[in-house]
Amino acid sequence: MTRSRMALAFGERLDLALMVGESPPPLTGAMVVPQDVHLILGDTGPIEDTQETPEQVLAVPGVVRPRRPGSVVVGASPEGGPLLLQAIVYDFDRSPPARDIHVFEALIAAFEEARARGIRSVAVQPLGTAHSGLDPERFLALLAQVCYSSAEMETTVRHVHLLLASPLELGRYEALLRALADKRTRADRRP
Repeated sequence: MTRSRMALAFGERLDLALMVGESPPPLTGAMVVPQDVHLILGDTGPIEDTQETPEQVLAVPGVVRPRRPGSVVVGASPEGGPLLLQAIVYDFDRSPPARDIHVFEALIAAFEEARARGIRSVAVQPLGTAHSGLDPERFLALLAQVCYSSAEMETTVRHVHLLLASPLELGRYEALLRALADKRTRADRRP
């Protein structure tokens, strides 16, 4: 696992760090991964309480119930890893398949779920940036906005780790994070 030396602090309450790897760092309480409305991405299945009785579920066999874009499906990670939060950010029946508002809502829902469970460390894979979706710059801006809001609202989350697929992607996100930090600094200096 390669960790960037660059991180962004949101006051003294929360920090956002970049790293390369598929697995989150030790002691991570939740991992947020991208998912589509039909739950076809990845190899994990949902575990959720739909509040339906077995009779209600069996009464509608074969009906596909797409999830609402912007929501989160709570699942279990293999081998007792962190809580898996599947962010519903893709709908392949639409163009583009991912939208800002759905990524933003899913991030808020994931942070809320983490807060409700008292989780202090969250790993996030880029949401909505694949399949001709959002630009990485836009995703990072949305993630930073949610981190800032969460820090202001005194969330339990203290560490956010953005998990990236390669050193090349790490370099790109470091440049984007640096630009975002510079933009924040300039905004703070304005009278």
